Amino acid sequence: MLRLCILLGISLFFFFEIQGQEHYRVVSYNVENFFDTKPDTLTQDRDFTPGGRLHWNTERYTAKLLKIAGVIEAVGEGDFPAFVGLCEVENRKVLSDLVSKTQLAEADYGIVHQDSPDPRGIDVALLYRKKYFRVLKEVFLPVALSGEKKSYSRDVLQVTGILQGQDSLFRDTLHFFVCHFPSMSGGEAESEWKREKAALVVKNRVDTLLKYSPNTALLILGDLNGKANRPAQAFVLHTLSSDSRQIENSRLYNTGYYLLHRNKGSYKYKGQWQTIDHILVSGNLLNGQCRLQAGRRLQVFAPLFLLEEDKTYYGYKPFRTYSGPRYVGGYSDHLPLYLDLFFRKF
Repeated sequence: MLRLCILLGISLFFFFEIQGQEHYRVVSYNVENFFDTKPDTLTQDRDFTPGGRLHWNTERYTAKLLKIAGVIEAVGEGDFPAFVGLCEVENRKVLSDLVSKTQLAEADYGIVHQDSPDPRGIDVALLYRKKYFRVLKEVFLPVALSGEKKSYSRDVLQVTGILQGQDSLFRDTLHFFVCHFPSMSGGEAESEWKREKAALVVKNRVDTLLKYSPNTALLILGDLNGKANRPAQAFVLHTLSSDSRQIENSRLYNTGYYLLHRNKGSYKYKGQWQTIDHILVSGNLLNGQCRLQAGRRLQVFAPLFLLEEDKTYYGYKPFRTYSGPRYVGGYSDHLPLYLDLFFRKF
């Protein structure tokens, strides 16, 4: 009971602290196979072409483009999110179309992206509103996988920049890591080593940052293809729950850990909701010791328009673009997550 009261008090403190303050919404969204219609001879994208198995054409691409833009606008709840980490985008073109040919043009987003060595040609990217964030450095970290032949997963994207508040007194350096860890293909336990490899790439980079600057503020977001207590997070990244009573500056905290044993999340598999998409933050974004702070718990954005009836397992599931090879015209098989940052007034 005492622990519950403490956690409630902390939550109320941050709730009232953020009220009336300028906030910066961070969104993480796996948009599921966001391809253009042109074939790429270097990747396995033929299904997503007009002559391919899925008959992916300009009309369907445009519909997907507008739907994803609509989701990003909606999750902003009255204002466009400051940051959007995306997974499963094919190339720079789809990102350029997204931020310039839809309602997102109003938000004036910048793009950080690079084609990765993923065989399917799907990458991660970060969109940022230029009026809030100035990019200082972008790094694309390769994720090498061992096996019978050397292969690579999606790059991990690291972006460093200055977050600038409307009040010129409030600014801070911020590091983003946008990730899409290897899938669970072949079995969750059997493929965990691949996600551990990807997590180690992130961990080594985070450790380097913290070694030279213990108060480094950072966020790790994306589709980590595993729950919060799986080895890649628990043992490699050493993440803890953001509801922990003591928050250490140099530790990483999972702001969605509270969803672990709930039938709620960003992804549904065989009738069970789970959260395999995550937003992790450094401890100094939670413990009140720095000017820049983060909400203690991420939120899953799940309006009814992003859902459809689950006729096999009952309830609802994400409304995706294809059901097998059949085009149904939805959004994605994942739901977006979001977390707010704000400058605390001392």
